[in-house]
Amino acid sequence: MQVFFKKNTCSLFNMKKYTLLFISYTLLFLNHCSTDLEETIETDIITPSNDVTEPVNNTSNSNNTSSQNTTTTTSFDHKGMLINWADNIIIPAITDFQNSLIQLQETANTFTNDPAAENLTSLREIWLTSYSKWQYVEMFDIGVAEEIYFKNRMNLYPVNTGKVEDNISNQNYDLEISSNFSSQGFSTIDYLLFGIDDNDDNIISKYSDTNLNYGTYLSDIVDKMVNLTNQVKAQWESSYRQSFIESTDNTATSSINLIVNDFIFYFEKGYRANKFGIPAGVFSGNPLPDRIESYYGEKYSKILALEAGNAIDQFFNGKNYLDSSEIGLSLNQYLDYLEDDVENKLSEKINNQLKIAKDKILELNDNFKIQIEDNNNQMLATYDAIQKTVVLLKVDMLQKLNISVDYADADGD
Repeated sequence: MQVFFKKNTCSLFNMKKYTLLFISYTLLFLNHCSTDLEETIETDIITPSNDVTEPVNNTSNSNNTSSQNTTTTTSFDHKGMLINWADNIIIPAITDFQNSLIQLQETANTFTNDPAAENLTSLREIWLTSYSKWQYVEMFDIGVAEEIYFKNRMNLYPVNTGKVEDNISNQNYDLEISSNFSSQGFSTIDYLLFGIDDNDDNIISKYSDTNLNYGTYLSDIVDKMVNLTNQVKAQWESSYRQSFIESTDNTATSSINLIVNDFIFYFEKGYRANKFGIPAGVFSGNPLPDRIESYYGEKYSKILALEAGNAIDQFFNGKNYLDSSEIGLSLNQYLDYLEDDVENKLSEKINNQLKIAKDKILELNDNFKIQIEDNNNQMLATYDAIQKTVVLLKVDMLQKLNISVDYADADGD
């Protein structure tokens, strides 16, 4: 019994052993099949990693200028920005300015044919209107405008009064040569309408005497301004506009690089230095009040400076020239695209500093000559506020856009 018991117990143990082994192998087999199935399913549902490309900010330099912008499925619309610049800012501004010059031409002819007080008043008014519209055009020194020295022949100041008087006296002058750039344009008209004598009666008398040739010279100056503007407008109406908006690469001669450099050059030199720094004596050590814009008109220097500041704001922010409530692509939007993940954006810093500078200008005397003579420190403070924007534009913005400065800087800023 005892042996039998032991034998039966052993058999039962072996049966249980084999049963457990069978179950274990079965589970291992099923688990292996399940793992293979899961791996097959995971492989089948993997999404290709190159379907969506994140924007890349490429800041490396090429051999000669800046690198090509990385093209991605979400890249910034450079062509859209160029179209906005051309169709909504540059061409409308030039067209409006051209129309104002035609009015100036007609009004000047009326005055020279009939030098009466009311005609002089009308001429001065349309001169100021046209001069104000010029502030929206001057920064775009590109294409034919650069080739014909458009901005130097339209608004080089101070006027060379000695040269103007010599030209009027001898009636032998060529307005195409560079030595006459400072004896034509808006600053020369400023002198002819306000500066040739101390009071309006004597000014009218000089135009009434046709032998003095003041009327002839005034007409020649205005006609030349119309002619130059017609050349600039004609180019934009030709195939130039299409080539401009197609030039989207980041090279030294591309449209974006040229316009951005023109914009900063104007801001630094034409706006900051010419309108404020030079008259306030920043570069000379002593104030030079005779270097203000519209020196003879006296009360218009602040008006022109504010118009220029508004033109700068509109271009930077992409505002339509004819309707500033319409916003298109421009430098503001470009910077925001590049700083999509930045909280304190450069565009906000620039706009804030532009507003600070505008507020400083609003506090100045309408006549910058009086402002400089009475309280030049206030003029210098305005210059300093504008200078802070120069750093933001010329250093910080150009680094973000990967654009190099294409002009020489002689005053150390």
